[in-house]
Amino acid sequence: MATVRHIGAIAFVAPLLFFCLHGAAWAEGEECRTKSYQDKIPCYKQLFERIIRTQGTEQALDTLQQLSSVDPDVRHYSHPYTHHIGKFSFTHYKDAATAFAHCKDTFWSGCYHGVLEGYVSQFPNLAPKDIASVCSGVKDPRRPIFMKFQCVHGLGHGLTMHFQHDLFKSLRFCDALPTMWDQESCYGGAFMENVIWFQTKPHADHGGHVEQAGNAKLLDAGDPHYPCNAVEKRYQRSCYMMQTSAMLTFNGYDFAGTFKECEKAPADLVETCARSLGRDVSGYTLTNAERVRTLCLLGPPHLIGQCFRGAAKDFGFTHASPQRSIALCRIVDGPYKADCYAAVHEFIVDFHADTAKRFLECRTADEAYQSICMGLPPARR
Repeated sequence: MATVRHIGAIAFVAPLLFFCLHGAAWAEGEECRTKSYQDKIPCYKQLFERIIRTQGTEQALDTLQQLSSVDPDVRHYSHPYTHHIGKFSFTHYKDAATAFAHCKDTFWSGCYHGVLEGYVSQFPNLAPKDIASVCSGVKDPRRPIFMKFQCVHGLGHGLTMHFQHDLFKSLRFCDALPTMWDQESCYGGAFMENVIWFQTKPHADHGGHVEQAGNAKLLDAGDPHYPCNAVEKRYQRSCYMMQTSAMLTFNGYDFAGTFKECEKAPADLVETCARSLGRDVSGYTLTNAERVRTLCLLGPPHLIGQCFRGAAKDFGFTHASPQRSIALCRIVDGPYKADCYAAVHEFIVDFHADTAKRFLECRTADEAYQSICMGLPPARR
């Protein structure tokens, strides 16, 4: 996902495009757009809440999509906005399954994550038993694993917010989930929320960090590997899958420097860190394949493939489509194509339960790499 600060530049589309919005929403959207970056956020959130009350979650997400075309600040804060839409949808529909059904994949599927934030917030004294089976009712025969991930990942966000950004407590609650896959998906949501919260709060007067519950740090400008080096080993992989967002925040989006920082991670997590950087490259470039190629090639040869791997998977999640990932892999340099297509396979297995659909998707890949896309064993390539 893209980080939430206003980074890079987006071509500005004429304000006339606001006429795409419906009546009052157009006027309110225009009013929000003229505000400062920080003042826009509550303004747009209130707009989305009003739309949910009167027209439903789907229309709020459509409005967000339209606003992102005319306001670069909306585009860069799009994922947190979808979280807010999801959380308010739970409040509006008063049922997690119903709210989930009204969400869409817009902007990294954040609406689904927000629903879980809303679900968790209803418990004044949350206990592990309250979350152990909440995602078991998520049913989507077309994309069962993809949708289950959205639920459990969103739960990690919700737990972290519920516990006032006490990351360590949130991780322990994730451990109450039934499988290791569930737990690790939840860890990822908790670590992502930790970074997002840091990036959206003023921290210049805190020595580069914001305190969370218990006066613990969220992140530390003086230690780009915190909190990964402070959590138990079983949490570290999930932590390093988000940690480059923290590193880039502190080093001014120095991608070459972040590759070097990744090499300081524990040996078994260096490649994980490089994949995290690939995800951030995807978000930073707004899934621009040519720019992703340029930035990933800044890395040392042994990590470039991992960067493309992280970017390709993020392309899939961002657009809820394997085809965008495949389009990236087609322009990747030969030595790194295998890594890129391996990521497409990982995504496509989660996205399509139907093997025939996976095959059709992979038919658009480079012919020599279609077997990797399908995950066929070496003997059949």
